[in-house]
Amino acid sequence: MASRRATRPSEERMTTVSVQLLNVGSTWTRPCQKAVTTLNNLFRRHHVNVTLAINGSAGTTITVKIDPGIQGNAVHGRTTAETNGGGRLLRAEVRLPVKVTINTPQGVRDAGPGILEVIAGHELVHALGHSTHNSQLMGQTMYKALGDSAAGDRLKSGGITMPPLALSPESVTELKTIHDLRPDDV
Repeated sequence: MASRRATRPSEERMTTVSVQLLNVGSTWTRPCQKAVTTLNNLFRRHHVNVTLAINGSAGTTITVKIDPGIQGNAVHGRTTAETNGGGRLLRAEVRLPVKVTINTPQGVRDAGPGILEVIAGHELVHALGHSTHNSQLMGQTMYKALGDSAAGDRLKSGGITMPPLALSPESVTELKTIHDLRPDDV
């Protein structure tokens, strides 16, 4: 007889949001995937009732694409979202810069995947309805921290250096409020 893993009630009612990567290219694919994995781990750890699924088929979708209008020295993207009358996410679009650069003693080079992961994570959390900029991953201002190589590049915000991605208690509370199950969601 096969054993069944007991599921917690919150797992049975978790909101799944599909993340569609549309022509983001090799530069952004892995950082976006890593951001989704890390965010899902943070959501589970903090009991936020949402999970992200790369190229999933859930009804709610976040589309991620490249926007040539975002400058390479910026450490942000642009996110728009549409919600229903009750505030639930219907769809969102995350736009990321074509490339992100960093200044080094040898000159300007492409920023490493850690910086891209933080930018993608920040924008994905905005897509989930987090509108404020408080600290850590959802900080208003982020500063580039040059690594010994591109692989060591990081972003600083709210007194921490990322990756790994980190959500402040205020961000966790905001996300829980947004993704708390409502009577019409059950």
